[in-house]
Amino acid sequence: MKDDPPEQVEAWLISLLKSVSTATATTSGNNIPTNTDKQYYSPTNNPPVSLSDNYEFIIDSTAYLRVLEAYANKNNNNNAKKHSQYYNSGGAPQKAEYWLNYAIRHYEAALALFESKYGMKFSSELIIMQQKQQQSKQQTEQQRATAAAIVHGLQPSVECYNAVIECWANSKEEISVVRSRTWLSKLQDYCSSSSSSLVLQPNARSYDLYLHSVSRGIGKNTKLHLERAQEAERILQYRLSSDVPTSIRPTTESYNYVLRAYTRCRNERTIAGKVMTLVREMEKIQKEAVMNTVKRGRGKKGDDDLEVEDDDWKMNVIPSTKTYTMAMDAWIIKAGIKAAKWRSEQLRRNNMLKQKGIQKNEIDSTNGAAAAAAAVAATNKDEDGTKEMEFAKSMLVYMSALEQVGQADVRASVVGYNTLLSGYARLANELRPDIPLIAEQLLNEMIDASGDDGDRNTYPDVTSFNAVIKAWGKTKRRNSAARCEYWLRKMINENSRPSSRMRGGYGDHQQASSSSIAPLPDSSTYNLVMEAWLQMDNPDAARVQDLLLEMKASDVVSPDSESYSKVIRAWLKDELLNQQLGVKGSSVERAWRWLHELMTLEEHGDIGPAPELFTSILKTAARSEGRGENLLAVAQQAFWAKRNQSRFNVDHIDFVFLLEIGMKVLAGQERDNFMVDLIRQCSKDGLVSKRLVREVVRGPIHEEWPEVERERIVQLLFGEEVNFPSSWCRNVHENDRPSPKDLMSK
Repeated sequence: MKDDPPEQVEAWLISLLKSVSTATATTSGNNIPTNTDKQYYSPTNNPPVSLSDNYEFIIDSTAYLRVLEAYANKNNNNNAKKHSQYYNSGGAPQKAEYWLNYAIRHYEAALALFESKYGMKFSSELIIMQQKQQQSKQQTEQQRATAAAIVHGLQPSVECYNAVIECWANSKEEISVVRSRTWLSKLQDYCSSSSSSLVLQPNARSYDLYLHSVSRGIGKNTKLHLERAQEAERILQYRLSSDVPTSIRPTTESYNYVLRAYTRCRNERTIAGKVMTLVREMEKIQKEAVMNTVKRGRGKKGDDDLEVEDDDWKMNVIPSTKTYTMAMDAWIIKAGIKAAKWRSEQLRRNNMLKQKGIQKNEIDSTNGAAAAAAAVAATNKDEDGTKEMEFAKSMLVYMSALEQVGQADVRASVVGYNTLLSGYARLANELRPDIPLIAEQLLNEMIDASGDDGDRNTYPDVTSFNAVIKAWGKTKRRNSAARCEYWLRKMINENSRPSSRMRGGYGDHQQASSSSIAPLPDSSTYNLVMEAWLQMDNPDAARVQDLLLEMKASDVVSPDSESYSKVIRAWLKDELLNQQLGVKGSSVERAWRWLHELMTLEEHGDIGPAPELFTSILKTAARSEGRGENLLAVAQQAFWAKRNQSRFNVDHIDFVFLLEIGMKVLAGQERDNFMVDLIRQCSKDGLVSKRLVREVVRGPIHEEWPEVERERIVQLLFGEEVNFPSSWCRNVHENDRPSPKDLMSK
């Protein structure tokens, strides 16, 4: 039953409830009204309850727990992929909530029936007395003891509540944190309620599951992420307070959840300090646990032993690989924030100098510029994130040292190296050409560390290579794209030689097992290389297209939506930058062919386009210097495909771009007919905007209407008495709606 899908376990529970309903329908002392149809289980019926000693009760809270666990554990068992439809449908947490609520109703019905039948309050003392009443000759006492056991068995345990919290903790819905908190609060209220007959209280797992939920960083609200991280830390500090039971003391995972919550705050510079404070606190607890163990081993049992025993929970708080890796990530976050700010300041400074006519390589005869450059270089390390990256790297060195001295829970694995590489990729930009070289050096260190006699856990994976490629791409140097493709070819070539082994920074090759070869590139690898070619000053659209064709021909990697998007963007950029080459509009035609293929793939349920791609084709066709009918044909195909064939709606800006294209390509009566038809369709869709009206008044790009022609066009499209009915612009934002003054020529 553990690996069964939730639907199957749920059917089993319903069968039990139906059988209980059938049996209790003819038994006295139950809360189900008897009728000729024998009420079976249904969601609207009262739970079946019987306290009769003539009836063998076949259901308790454990049956409900099995269903709750099935919904909570299906992402963790071996059948998760096989039965993933139950989770991906988004109903698992809601169904778990339903069954726990039903279990609570079942228990409360039994509790009410017991108190009404025996005229006494149900309490835990009755359960304790049950053992003593087993040999009693008084039949009434035996019946009461049996009834008490039935009621007690129906009470949902803390594991039932934990299963529901876990369901929400694994959910991707934004409301998941609120629902997790709700069920944890119910447990806490149950514990503090004096009216509860049998006290339930949250345990350490209850709090850890909620911390898991609150630390996932669901959504894009950065302020909310910080508030949740602070809440997670408050819960951690509460569990560390002296007046709480040892059953809820934190563990390593508890601390790691709080650390993860802070690392989800990707725009907060202060989290590095907070994370390091928590890591040092963990190390302090670990040290105290070791000292307590030594103290217990040396001394005799005395008065201090009670205090030592109360601190046994400290043995469960040990900084792990995950702990230190998240500490590295915290430093990298701070480094990235500082690097972004430094880059903005440097670009602003360079633009200011450029406006003043000062070239970058110009030498100031007064040495003022040289002195300023020296001052900037001296402070760069503190301002561009380099210092924080050094702290992150020192954490990796520290992890390696802990591993060497025998701390089993810490290992400088590929995850730690990848975290550092991702940090360098985040710092890379056009002003830091040294970053890719540092990343390459670190990648070679990983390869050397995992040599024939080394640690295979440090061998680079595809994430490692992708980080180096990303760092090169972000520098936007002349050789950046070529260097990115160099690493892609290395990955492919190493896999074409199964017996080869990378050593010495991919210089020399020695014999080794096939498990030592480089990882195969994935779609992200190709996409990063394509992006590097795309970001060149003069992008090579043909090369980007070749990479997509290579992916389509491959047996190990398939292009995704992003791959197609990059090819489309490359050809559109080529249309605007290489106007002097080829037929005007030919690059837009190529972009449209790839977009059409992407739409075809979407029909088969694979991948699909983004709405921006349609608009980009229209915008590029409008901005192109081409004035041939091929441009208008492509634009119309893209427009009507978005409107009638895609899952997206056209926007008012799509009408604007199509209008611009028609006005510059067509002339005479043909242009008039095109504009009339377009405005008529635009008004039907409620997308007549201020900008559309102004484009009509202004005329085709690169020319303006004569006054007489302008008046004729306005009268043709909008009538003699210009009026814009609200229905014409009902789908346009209020600030973008037209008015008669927009018809005035500028």
